[in-house]
Amino acid sequence: MSGLERLLTRRNALLVLAAVFFLIAWNREVNLLYGMFALVSATVIVAVILPRFALKGIEVCRMLPTAAFEGEEIEVCVTMANRGRASRFMVEAVDAVPAAAPHEREPLVFAGRLVGRAQRNFSYRLVCYKRGLYTVGPLRLRSAYPLGIAWSEREGDPSLHTLLVYPFMFEIASFPLIATGTLVTSGMESLARAGGSDDFFGTREYRQGDSLRHIHWPSTARHDRLIVKEFEVRVSAETTLLLDLHRDADVGEERESTLEYGVRIVASVAGYALERGHTVQLAGFGKGSHVVPPGRGRHHLAQLLDALARVESDGRIPYHEAIVRAADLMRDGSTAVLFFSGGESLEDYLYPLGLLRAKRVRPVAVFFDRASFSGEFSFSRPAEDPLPRELFAMGAPVYFVARGSDLREVFA
Repeated sequence: MSGLERLLTRRNALLVLAAVFFLIAWNREVNLLYGMFALVSATVIVAVILPRFALKGIEVCRMLPTAAFEGEEIEVCVTMANRGRASRFMVEAVDAVPAAAPHEREPLVFAGRLVGRAQRNFSYRLVCYKRGLYTVGPLRLRSAYPLGIAWSEREGDPSLHTLLVYPFMFEIASFPLIATGTLVTSGMESLARAGGSDDFFGTREYRQGDSLRHIHWPSTARHDRLIVKEFEVRVSAETTLLLDLHRDADVGEERESTLEYGVRIVASVAGYALERGHTVQLAGFGKGSHVVPPGRGRHHLAQLLDALARVESDGRIPYHEAIVRAADLMRDGSTAVLFFSGGESLEDYLYPLGLLRAKRVRPVAVFFDRASFSGEFSFSRPAEDPLPRELFAMGAPVYFVARGSDLREVFA
């Protein structure tokens, strides 16, 4: 409530009216106006004092779930008890739920009458507006009984509850993960190359770019030309999901921001990959490192969702440096899902992309249309930028996401 709203109340209006009656009566010596002054003054006194007694002996508590998904409707139960003998009237319990939509963050329940030595149960429902870790409470009691002119308010339940809201997960029809045909049985697929693994595959003629360390000298002497040893390179079924948590990378407001879209995509891709037997890990570098080691199964998905509910765009590490850091966590031959918030310079990413190529990590890129999230108009299209074109040239799958995009259709 603003300062002006605090001044423009019924109580203050009656006080001003009482003062006007008194001044006129004092100057004109009109007895009727003295009576009006006394009546209005008594009304104000009663309206201020009685609501305090209406809250005496009232106790209140709440119960709510500890976790829910973004967009899920939850039920909150409120118990209001009257410990006194006399009945209490027109009592409200006002909660504070920051997980709700902006205009629904102070839900209330109303008791017209609370009988002495009794309690009543109430409930209200709300939709979890946005993922995150929230503190719910405190629960406040207030009443304007009997005249509804002045409110009395006090803290009813000082205890605070935490509500963890997991990100929304949408259904993905298909996603370009490596070795989708053999993951369930073997967990990896193989291809042959010169060097790089302990599994000997065979020999072949030397090609430009092959390491001299892998020359097979007996075969070279026998055939009178360079022969190299060929090894079996294992392509891992592991997927790394790397969020950009730099503070300047998050563009937009509330749920319609690049970070929130990215978190929903990560959660959905993780669910898609884990259902198909992949190993999934999460990485992001904000004020702290948000790293969930590789794992599988429903329990691992719960760990990923817990971490995703808590991430914030509060870091100072540029995304190209985050890729270099995360590369140490990636297994050779795995998949990395990368998120770009627009405005990236190709030169900054030449080394990180080269590092992924050296580890045979296959990138899958998601580009956000920065202009659409910031509300600015732009003639350029993300697909025309140098970085997406470089990734296209590498053969990497690339997705483009704008504000308001139907993510189910984007990843259909």
